[in-house]
Amino acid sequence: MKKNRLFGFCAFAALLLASCKDSPNVPEVTTPEPTEYSVWVATANGSYLLTTDEIMKDTLLSPANNKGVDITGNLPQARYAGYAYIFNGYYYLSNDGTRFSKHQLVQTPQGLLFKEVDNYAFPSDFYLGKVASQFSTNDEIVFTSTGASDANLEKKIFEKDIYFMNTKDMTLNKTLKAQIPMLDYTVYKKDGTVDPTILNVTSMRVAGGKAYFGFFYYDSDYKPVNKKAYAYICDYPSMANGHIMSDDRASYVAGHWQRENYSFLDDNNNLYLLTRGKTDGTFAILRVNNGQTEFDKSYLYDLKDYAVKGGDLAWLGDGKAYIRPYVIDVANKRIVANLAEMTGGDPTTTINLIQDGNLYTAVKTPASKWFIYEYNIKNNSVKKGAEIDPGVTQVYHINKLK
Repeated sequence: MKKNRLFGFCAFAALLLASCKDSPNVPEVTTPEPTEYSVWVATANGSYLLTTDEIMKDTLLSPANNKGVDITGNLPQARYAGYAYIFNGYYYLSNDGTRFSKHQLVQTPQGLLFKEVDNYAFPSDFYLGKVASQFSTNDEIVFTSTGASDANLEKKIFEKDIYFMNTKDMTLNKTLKAQIPMLDYTVYKKDGTVDPTILNVTSMRVAGGKAYFGFFYYDSDYKPVNKKAYAYICDYPSMANGHIMSDDRASYVAGHWQRENYSFLDDNNNLYLLTRGKTDGTFAILRVNNGQTEFDKSYLYDLKDYAVKGGDLAWLGDGKAYIRPYVIDVANKRIVANLAEMTGGDPTTTINLIQDGNLYTAVKTPASKWFIYEYNIKNNSVKKGAEIDPGVTQVYHINKLK
């Protein structure tokens, strides 16, 4: 066993906590798998990584005939792919609720292996949350955990940790805390007792010396306390001068607390947040201009007429963002493309690949076939690539491994 140290904080005091690593039991002779791409999929029976050197060639990617590997044993459920991050050829995942593991696809004499090469054992429940990808490097990943933020009743704040993980040895370089104020009024249950409201962080972005958190307050029934859109902004990295922005032109800030992000920054570091719309089942977009501490009252893009499906929002450049299944000119509030119409299917990938001016996503056709499609951002065109086994039930990630 080898030791890591984590400076964790409870609601009332700072405690030093020790955590242990598990030594992975793997073959000693392994080499990194030289494949270019992986597609993380689920079937009715488990989860698989399907690998290929070219995702746009006319071929079938399948657990049966592909170089893929069964990773079912690494995940409690297939949906836990939502708590995973793939970066520089390594897979970082929360696979048992405490341990944050670093894996790699390697070639062994027995075939491909999904090998755990290192891990960090958190002292309490942990699943990977938002990742500040613009600050993550070869040597460090910056991320939050999922789940409710810790309530500090004395200070009347929710504390949200930002972790800086050294990827070379899987130790924490440091931990910062966002301190988001509680509601300034009391919420009551139907029986008249006080409801201990909770805070759900749905997005995190860092830019221009500021950290932004999209969030909503929810009650003991897991429902939003109110229909306001909230975002918290503070100085970065000091985490000082925190301020809550709120807006009632739209509803609560959309999203879950896992890896997916429901916000993005444009090339000028203006922040866009996906929110629920005023009409049930719809969405809207709000903007916070770079350097400002309030929502831009001149900007609201109501998407009530469009079948937005959320997912991991992506800034594509050239003024465009991908909000599944639409490519949107966000500044001019205009739909540029509908990938569902252009491909004739349902784009479903949770985390897409953006590379060399193209977006790659998996599409399920009306005939229940799966294909990878390439969307050319500049030309506003699509092209069909590799087919995925029709036995797949969900495509979670498309990733480049080298």
